[in-house]
Amino acid sequence: MPRRLLLSALLLAGASDLSAVSEQDAAYYKSEIRPILTSFCQECHKAGKEVDFLSVKELSQIHTQRGNLRSTVAQLRNRTMPPAKEEQPTEEDRRKVADWLERVLRESAKEMGPYAGAVTARRLNRLEYDNTIRDLLGLKFKFSQTFPSDGGGGEGFDNNGETLYLPVILMERYLDAAEAILDEAILVPATQRAFKPADFEGGASASLKVGTEASVFFPVTMSAPHTVTVRARAPEGQLAKLELKVDGIAAQRFTVNNAQPTEIQLQLFRGQHRLTLACEQGSAEIIEIQLADKPKKVTPERQEAHRRLLGDVSTASLAGKSAAEKRQAASALLLKFARLAYRTPVTTADIEKNLTLFDRSASRGENFETSMKLALKGVLVSPRFLFRIEKDHTEPGIRPVTDHELAARLSYFLWNSTPDAELNALADAGKLNNPATLKAQLKRMLADPKSSSFLQTFTEQWLGTKAVGDTVPASPEAKDTKNIYTKEIGDDLRAETLALVDYLIKDNRSLLELISADYTFLNGRLAAYYGIPGVNGDAFRRVDITDGRRGGVLGLGAVHMLTSPGTRTSPVLRGSWVLGTLLGTPVPAPPPNVPSLDNAGGGKKGQLSLRDKLALHRADATCAACHNVIDPIGFSLDHYDRIGRWRDVDEKGKRIDASGKTAEGKAFDGITGFKQLILERKRDFARQTTNKMLGYALGRSLGDRDDGTIEAIVDQLEANGYRTQVLLEEIVLSTPFRNRNEVSDHPAPKKPAKPEKKEK
Repeated sequence: MPRRLLLSALLLAGASDLSAVSEQDAAYYKSEIRPILTSFCQECHKAGKEVDFLSVKELSQIHTQRGNLRSTVAQLRNRTMPPAKEEQPTEEDRRKVADWLERVLRESAKEMGPYAGAVTARRLNRLEYDNTIRDLLGLKFKFSQTFPSDGGGGEGFDNNGETLYLPVILMERYLDAAEAILDEAILVPATQRAFKPADFEGGASASLKVGTEASVFFPVTMSAPHTVTVRARAPEGQLAKLELKVDGIAAQRFTVNNAQPTEIQLQLFRGQHRLTLACEQGSAEIIEIQLADKPKKVTPERQEAHRRLLGDVSTASLAGKSAAEKRQAASALLLKFARLAYRTPVTTADIEKNLTLFDRSASRGENFETSMKLALKGVLVSPRFLFRIEKDHTEPGIRPVTDHELAARLSYFLWNSTPDAELNALADAGKLNNPATLKAQLKRMLADPKSSSFLQTFTEQWLGTKAVGDTVPASPEAKDTKNIYTKEIGDDLRAETLALVDYLIKDNRSLLELISADYTFLNGRLAAYYGIPGVNGDAFRRVDITDGRRGGVLGLGAVHMLTSPGTRTSPVLRGSWVLGTLLGTPVPAPPPNVPSLDNAGGGKKGQLSLRDKLALHRADATCAACHNVIDPIGFSLDHYDRIGRWRDVDEKGKRIDASGKTAEGKAFDGITGFKQLILERKRDFARQTTNKMLGYALGRSLGDRDDGTIEAIVDQLEANGYRTQVLLEEIVLSTPFRNRNEVSDHPAPKKPAKPEKKEK
C-alpha cells in the first residue's frame, strides 16, 4: 500500500480492524516499518546497545521490547529522535511508523494476560480533601484554598498519584487547615481566667510606679476575640495612667482611680501570649486581671460537626471523673473518628500517640474539648488520613486489594470522597469485592448527589472546559449587544457540558450520543445567546435540535471557545482537539521554524481567508503530512465563532465554507457530515473514552500493558450498545481496579550507558 494512503487509513479509516500480530502485520513490519527504523536508528540502537529495539527482527518478538518500542513512538511523535544533527525521516514516515507501532502494541497487549499495575501511595488532592472533611464532619468550607494547586498527570487528571507531591509548604498548610477545621468543628466552652498579683511573672509587685510593669503569661488554644478586664486603683484623690501591652506591643492606654473595672477588647491568636501592665503616670495597685474569650457563633453546621466528633461527651459530663476515666472517654472517641478518617479499622495502638497529646493538654489544666482538639489534630495531619495508602505485599504477581482499600477506590472514583457508612459496613463484613455487590453499589453511588463531583471533575478535565470563558472579553464585532459574552454565559456554557454528560450517565444512554445527540441542555439565557427561541427561565432542560447546529460535544459553545485563540477561530486547534481528545490520535508539536500562519500569503495576506492561508501552509511538504489530516476536521466546525455562536460569515466577512475532504478522500459538509465520519470510528472513540475514564478511576498513568484491559472493556461496550453505565461497570469490575501488582513486578530502569567515544 502506498505510504500516503496508509497514513490516511490509519488516521481516519479504523485500522484497528486488523488482528493483533497477524500475518499481514508481520509481513508489513518486515517490508515497511523495520526498514525505516533501521535506516534512521541503526547506528545507536543496534544489537548490543543499551536501547536495542531493533533486536525485534520478527514481529512475533515484540513483547521483548515493548517498553522501548512505546518510547520510540513517543520520540517519533515529539521529534526528539533521531537527534537534530542526524538525518531525519519525512513527516509522513514519522506518523506512519508511530501510528502503526502504537496500534500493534495496543492490540498485541491482549496476548500478555491479566495486568493490574502498581499503585503509589497518593495524597488527597484539594477537591478530595475538602469533600472528605465535608463527609466526615459536615463542614462545607474550602479548607484547602491555601494549598498549592494540584497539577495534572498521567491521563491528564489531577488525581494522579505520580504527580501528587508533598512540598514542605503543604505540610505547614495541613497543620493550619487542621486547626481551622477543629476550631469550626469543636464547640469549646467559654473560658475565663483571673490573674492575681501572686500570678505575676518574676514576682512583680502589685504596686506599680512610673517606669515599672507587671506581666502574666498564658496560652490561647483558639484564635478568637477576648475581653481583658483590669481592676486597679490609684491613691485616693489621684489618677494613674496605665498601658496594656500584648507580647510587648502597646494595645491600649487607660486611666484608673477607684478600682472601677476597665474592659479592653483584643483579638488573640492561638499560642502563648504575655499581657503586660506598665505605669506611665502616677501609681496604681493592681487588684486583678481577668481574661475571657468570646467563642464563635454556634451554627447548626458546627453543632452537627461537634456531635459527630464528641457526641455527648464534654467537660461538664466528665466533671468529677478521674484522669483515667477522661482518657478512656478520649480513647473511645479517637478510635471512632480514626476508623473513618483512616478508611480502615484501627486499634488502640494506632491512636496511642494521639492520646499522649491529649494527656499533655489535660495535664496543663485544659478542658476536655481543648485537649481533644489537640489529639484530633494528630489524626488530621497523619499520613493515614492525608494519603490513600494500600498495604504492600512482598510476593510478586497480582493480588486483590482488601475490601477497605476497594471501598476507598470506589468512593474516590465516584464521589471524590471517603467511603460512607454502607461501603464501610460491606468492607468490614468482607462482602464488597463481589461483582453483584459492586454493580449494586455503583448504581447507588451514581444516584447520590455526591456523584456530581465526579461528573464535573472528569468531564471538565477530559474535555478541557474547566476554565472556559474566564478570560474571554466581549466580542467587539457583535451586532446584537444583548448576546455578547458575559461571565454568566461562561458559567452557562460549562453547565451545558456537564448537563449533557450527567444525562448520558444517569440515564444509561449510549456513549455515542456524545457525538450524535440531536439535543442539548439550555436555560433561557444560553438559548438566547445561541439564538434558539422558546426557552425561558434559569433552569437547564433538554432542548431538541432540529437544524443540526447543536447537539453532542461538537455542538458545545464551550468547546468552540476552548479552541479559539485570541480574536479568531482556529481550524488547526479545533482539528487537533478532535483528534487528541475524542479519537486518541494526538497531534505532534509542529517542527521548528514553522512560519506563522498569520504571515501566509505575503503581500496578499490581508485578502486571504483562513482557509486560503492554510492551503498555502499545506503546500510545504513538511507541514502537509499533519495538516492534511487536521485542517479538514477544523473546517467542519468553522460555522462556530470564537465565543461559540453560529455564524455564516467569518471574521473578514467571507462566507463560511465548512465542507471538506479527509486525508483518505471522504467528503463531508459541515458538522452534521463530519459527525457521521466520527461515528464510523465509534470503536476508536469508545477506546479513547475508556482510556480516559480508566486512567481517572485508577489515578495513575496507563501503560502498554493496560491496553488489554481497555480492549476488553471496549468489546463489552460494543456488545451492549455502548451504554455509559456498562463502561463504569466494566471499569469497576476490571482487574486493575480490584487488584494490584506489587512494585517489585516492575524492574527499575537501567542506568543510561556512558556515551561512546567517537574517533576524531
